[in-house]
Amino acid sequence: MSRETHSESLLPAGLNQRYEIREAIGRGASGAVYRAWDSFAQREVAIKVAHARVFEDSPEQNLIRKAWLNEVHMAGSLRHPYIVEVYDAGFGADSAYLVMEYLPHGTLDPYTRPDNLLPIDEVLEIAYKCASALDYACRAGVIHRDIKPANLQRLGQGAAKVGDFGAAYWTQGKNDSTQVMDIGSLAYMAPELFRQWVTPQADIFALGVVIHQLLTGHRPFDALDQATLMYRIINGQRAPLSSFRTGLPAGLDALIDKLLARSLEDRFANWGEVLEALSHYCRNTPAGDAAGRERPAEAELYDRLRHLPLLAPLDDAQLWELLRIAHWRRAPAGTRLMREGGAAVSCYLLLDGEARVLQQGKLIALLEPGTLFGELAFAEATPAPRVASIDADSEVTYGKWPYARLANASPGLQSKMLQIFFRLTAERLKQADERCLQLYRRLAEQAPSST
Repeated sequence: MSRETHSESLLPAGLNQRYEIREAIGRGASGAVYRAWDSFAQREVAIKVAHARVFEDSPEQNLIRKAWLNEVHMAGSLRHPYIVEVYDAGFGADSAYLVMEYLPHGTLDPYTRPDNLLPIDEVLEIAYKCASALDYACRAGVIHRDIKPANLQRLGQGAAKVGDFGAAYWTQGKNDSTQVMDIGSLAYMAPELFRQWVTPQADIFALGVVIHQLLTGHRPFDALDQATLMYRIINGQRAPLSSFRTGLPAGLDALIDKLLARSLEDRFANWGEVLEALSHYCRNTPAGDAAGRERPAEAELYDRLRHLPLLAPLDDAQLWELLRIAHWRRAPAGTRLMREGGAAVSCYLLLDGEARVLQQGKLIALLEPGTLFGELAFAEATPAPRVASIDADSEVTYGKWPYARLANASPGLQSKMLQIFFRLTAERLKQADERCLQLYRRLAEQAPSST
């Protein structure tokens, strides 16, 4: 069978003109997933195609068909760097499909085996990024309701994307015809879902199960039959993490307990609290290599950046993009961050610590955490050499953005950063005017009277 004929037999009518099937990469109860080539966009994609039986008239297939409709309706509405991007979707009388970005590393399922666990710091980084994605979805009015390792696509070291929103529940004005109630994966379901009480905290519970599984290779609650599993989720006590894996940081049991609390009052109330807690553990869990110790964890950096008033105009995706295009480093006191007379090719953000501004060796200013510097030359056609040096006055954490990377950033991020740069320039000009006015008044007061 030729590739063209093969694609025609697998894809809904019309799609074979654009997509060429390369191989099958997954199969589930509701459909099959293929790696394909998009001849229009010239990129690899993953195409999920519904099984023909999904369109049979039976209670089970009606539920699956409703989940398909739900996911197709949601296609493209959530855009976040840690949510799988959907390029195209369709739903008809006898076919349904989703065209998504192709992620070659597969799901997190293989890393839930006791003999194939990821490093602890990497698990916490992944958890933070997934929590960031679910926080974004929650603020958009979406509760995922089927968070599990098989629905988390690994990007590479320390990162994963949330996918498969077929079970998602809309909390803000969506048509009830696409809402699916009796769906999800039992082992990851929060107790309140058994009563069909849907809250964002259900996803928090599910992420807690995933974190437990990635850390230990075991789920916190397990059983051979569904009735016993439900009972254990509602009433059971989990074993401590140390009974499955030694060497885990102190305090992780408390984190898991709060994620998996049966009572909503005892569980984390919102994703903001989850992000704060995960950031704390990312910050205090040693990295596995020297480079990781010198460069702060992305979860720690993002958590700091999202609290900076300076960067408040940026949305989640722009903030993650800004983080990723920068060089981040911890440096000891005395490190020269910027050299007087040097070429102006980057701007900087002092995230932690203090720094001194020196001109010809003389101290002219002190910089505090949260200060952006070196940004003015970004708008110059031919940047002039630096007019001052900046030295770390204590241990510092700082980010460095090469102008070339900012110039190639997304239009949205460029626009927001230029707004920030211009606002800072206006504020500094205002401060300079006020200092000049104060100096003028002092000189006027000291001048001898003309009478």
